[in-house]
Amino acid sequence: MQDDSTGRPAVLAPLGSLNDALLLACKWVSIALVAAIAVIVIASVLFRYGLNNSIAWAEDAAKFLMVWLAFIGAPLGFRHGAHVAIELLPPGLPPALKRAVRFLVHAVVLALMTTLAWQSWLFALNGWAQVALTIGDISMFWVFLSIPIGSAVMATIALELLLVTLFALPEPKIAEDETISTRGM
Repeated sequence: MQDDSTGRPAVLAPLGSLNDALLLACKWVSIALVAAIAVIVIASVLFRYGLNNSIAWAEDAAKFLMVWLAFIGAPLGFRHGAHVAIELLPPGLPPALKRAVRFLVHAVVLALMTTLAWQSWLFALNGWAQVALTIGDISMFWVFLSIPIGSAVMATIALELLLVTLFALPEPKIAEDETISTRGM
């Protein structure tokens, strides 16, 4: 049975809808982060070389936003299959073995991301007392929080892909305008 609105099997509709919403949020947050980094870096260069007066917090702010961008952008790449992959073996395997390899890969990713989410949450809590003096006494907790958030989102995507593989369901569809391509690079 299929969910009429998304074309997903009904059993995966809630998880798929959750992932769609999380990825939409990741997409817009990533866009905002790229824009903020660009503004900060351009302003820093203009102030340093144009006005001969550097912005003290610009470098650290750009670095911390880049950390957020990496962990919030990673789930987008994972869901769209844009991460680096070694596909030497799977194309030549029989379909059942190929499915078993995909299942194993998704299970490992799920285990790693779940562990990383939990351990990085503990790490972020330890960073509560540390402050980044250059950007206004902001707790490093807010910088470190990107790791458990990004890892948890990747874990939910890995769970969906694991279930799709386990039950031999069709891959979730990605809208044409949502694909990530390196064409032209």
